[in-house]
Amino acid sequence: MEDGQRVTIREVRCIRCGTAYAVTEWPRGCPRCFEEGRPSAVAPALDLSVIDPAALKETWTTAGRGMWRFHHLLPVPVEDAVSLEEGGTPLLRLRTLEDEFGIGALWVKDERRNPTGSFKDRFFSVCLSRARSQGAEVVAIASSGNGGASAAAYAAAAGITCVVITTPSIAPAWRAAIAMTGARLVAARSGAERWKLLQTGVESLNWYPLTNYVTPPVGSNWYGIQGYKTIAYEIAMSLDWDVPDWVVVPTSRGDGLFGIWRGFVELAELGLTRSVPRMVAAERFPSLTVALQQGLDYPPTVESEPTQAVSIGNDTATYQSLHTLRASQGVAVACSDADMRAGVRALGREGVFAELSAAASIAAVKGLVERGLADRSARIVAVVTASGLTDPGAALGDAEPLEPIPPTVDALRAAVLG
Repeated sequence: MEDGQRVTIREVRCIRCGTAYAVTEWPRGCPRCFEEGRPSAVAPALDLSVIDPAALKETWTTAGRGMWRFHHLLPVPVEDAVSLEEGGTPLLRLRTLEDEFGIGALWVKDERRNPTGSFKDRFFSVCLSRARSQGAEVVAIASSGNGGASAAAYAAAAGITCVVITTPSIAPAWRAAIAMTGARLVAARSGAERWKLLQTGVESLNWYPLTNYVTPPVGSNWYGIQGYKTIAYEIAMSLDWDVPDWVVVPTSRGDGLFGIWRGFVELAELGLTRSVPRMVAAERFPSLTVALQQGLDYPPTVESEPTQAVSIGNDTATYQSLHTLRASQGVAVACSDADMRAGVRALGREGVFAELSAAASIAAVKGLVERGLADRSARIVAVVTASGLTDPGAALGDAEPLEPIPPTVDALRAAVLG
């Protein structure tokens, strides 16, 4: 397969109503659904007929490890790519947790290995590639975590000014990562006002929007979401072109959940795999859980409380995430901070230090077992979306402070053995 061969995008379509539109960003999603007060994202309609599946499989297998080896199915030409060598993350088998949970096979897709420590790098590599190709002078994002750090890094690599609208409570590691890569930090008075500030910048100052800013939420820039498809491609390749029964993704707005699922759908449509896994949304607040239980057409805003899992801390899911679960016959599992902290510890016993929100995927695996949906026949991939080093305070929670000891054998024995 020639390296320059890639899919064409003739139109984008609303995920909810199917209306077709011209190929551009549509930051408010489908205009028709937005006017109805039911915002829905748009997604590209790819012409896969131009792809030779056998040649594509051979090309991907022999190419390098990075995400852009999959450029044939990405919406931006590879010659426009803004890359920090993201992607190519390992799939790790967790045999101890398999036995502990009583399931057949459990892997984690270890997205901590990306340049800024999270799976967001796949999103922003594609998104900044598109922004630069369109001549954007300022890109903007509302974020208090991994998204801001990743957007700032890729904007720096692209040579574009980046504005990150955050809150004063942003964790020090994220604030430092954003500031040290040259982005402009703007603090809003509240999480909700971040969206209003971003909307003002987009509509009045011509900033290029990277994330959602409408309420109810629609999801982020669809170009960037296409980058998450590469997680599915890598999982299938790591399993010798097989797919697991379940893929579990920490979920808030559902950009990653939807993007990964679309990647699996494309592989099946090309005949490179024989099935599509059931998707699991590991959510902090039960917006998707309630929607599925009550048969709702749209995820509701649910009662929320303070949480340290800021990366999945929104109280309203999106239509795209609900659509993904229904189309894949998937489920949602709501996880408390305590559940996720237990997940951090479980992963830690396997040598994987995950961010609190990222450990929701392991908490949700336990939830699948408790609900009788996973047993010794189940093959599950849990996506660990970010490193615990991005927000170590959240992972520690209310841990007791370290107390110094004197330099004696008895004190050392007591400290180590208890």
